[in-house]
Parts: sequence; C-alpha cells; structure tokens
Amino acid sequence: MIGFQERPFAKGDIKMLKTLGSYDCETFEFEGKQAIVVMPPKGKANGKWILKSEYWGAFPEAEIALLENGWHVAYIRNDTRFATAQECERKARFVLFVSEKYSLNKKCSQVGMSCGGAHAVRFAGLYPELTACIYIDAPVLNYCSFPGKMDGGGCEQIWEDEFVKAYPGIKRYQLVNSDIHPLNMIDSLIRNKIPVLMVWGTEDSSVNYKENGLLFEQAYENNPLLETVCVSGRGHHPHGTFNENREIIDFIIKNG
Repeated sequence: MIGFQERPFAKGDIKMLKTLGSYDCETFEFEGKQAIVVMPPKGKANGKWILKSEYWGAFPEAEIALLENGWHVAYIRNDTRFATAQECERKARFVLFVSEKYSLNKKCSQVGMSCGGAHAVRFAGLYPELTACIYIDAPVLNYCSFPGKMDGGGCEQIWEDEFVKAYPGIKRYQLVNSDIHPLNMIDSLIRNKIPVLMVWGTEDSSVNYKENGLLFEQAYENNPLLETVCVSGRGHHPHGTFNENREIIDFIIKNG
C-alpha cells in the first residue's frame, strides 16, 4: 500500500470533521499529502464514492446526503488551486489506492467547487477511466479569466502568489495558446461520455460565468452529457442549489 500512514488532519478542516462526527473516517498521509476517507453508516456501503477535488470543508451538504445513501467520501490535499499535471497524476494514484484499500469502484464521482472545478475537469479529462461523473459548481475553467484576467480583475495577488508558483515562469500572454486550461479537456470528456452537472449563480461576481461556464456549455452544443442548473439570485456562494441539493444528489446517484 503506497504512502499510507496515520496522521491527524489539518486544523483548518476541524469544522468539516465535526460535521462528519457521526461517521467513521480515516485520516492519513498519501505521498506527503494529507488525505481523508469518510465511511457511510454501517451496512449502507454501496461501493460507490465521491472525490472532493478542493476546499474539503466547503458546503458539504450534498456529500453528507450521499454518505447516508451509502457513498464513501474522500479528499487529498492539493499543492495548488490550479490543477497542475503533477497534482492530477498524484490524484490518479490516490484514486487507485482508495478504490483498492476500501473495496470501492475504480471510478469515482467528483465534486468540484470554484477552483475545485478546475481540478475536477482537468483530472477527468486526463484520467477518464477513473471518473464516473462530475458535479462542478461556479467552476474556474478558463485561466485567462481567473486568475489571469488581462485587466487584473481583482486577481493580481492570486496570480502572483499562487498561479505563477503553480506554473513557474508563465506570462499572461502565454495563456491564450496554453493547453493547461480546464476548458481544453472538453473533447476528452465528451469522447469518453462522462456526465457533467454544472451549477452556477446569476449574481456570481468572483468567477465570470460568461468567461468560464458559458464557454463550457456552448462547447457541448446541447449534448445530453451536460446538465446545467442556473440558481437565480445566487452569487459565487453558497455553492449548491436552493432546492436541498436534490438536483446534485439525484445526478450523482444516477451517474456515479
């Protein structure tokens, strides 16, 4: 078993762990990164599981509902918020490790919120054989928009402090022809028939939908592999729908 040893989880995720306090979970280190696997109630496990791609402690309501439906939920900490190839490679090894250790399906269902959408889409495009379906919410899909918006767009600190460290030496002008955008994974997702649910809010001022989700939506040209839910009046947060997340839960149960 690669890189498995017990280790306490990060203090920043205590809130999520308390929320999941009624469930058995294992926290450990995998290839130097903190990881967690949460088990459903005894007797309910169905062999299916969710990989939360980023922001482990954020808006867990749908994941908790799926735990009650027999799903395992897992997470491994990323190096960055911007889905480098190295992070995707490590995550692929993690998915294989988790599926074997916990006797789960080889394919996981991914939950990707905001920058987690970048992680989920890039991972699925690179490793479709490990992906059952994807739920993305207010996703970052176009790095020219976030954090590389040419007028800054309020993202200058994120660009300097995070993105350039994730992709050393990159310049904004190079993004135009870059292959690192999550949007570039669309052909792979469609070719491999991976179902996607995308949720977005009409008042999102953090991740511009026209520059991210809408481009994704237009590329599918009404292909039924993509389902979208527009939440009127919602900003970037809270992630999820205002309908007790029924659309999200039903989508993952159907396609996971």
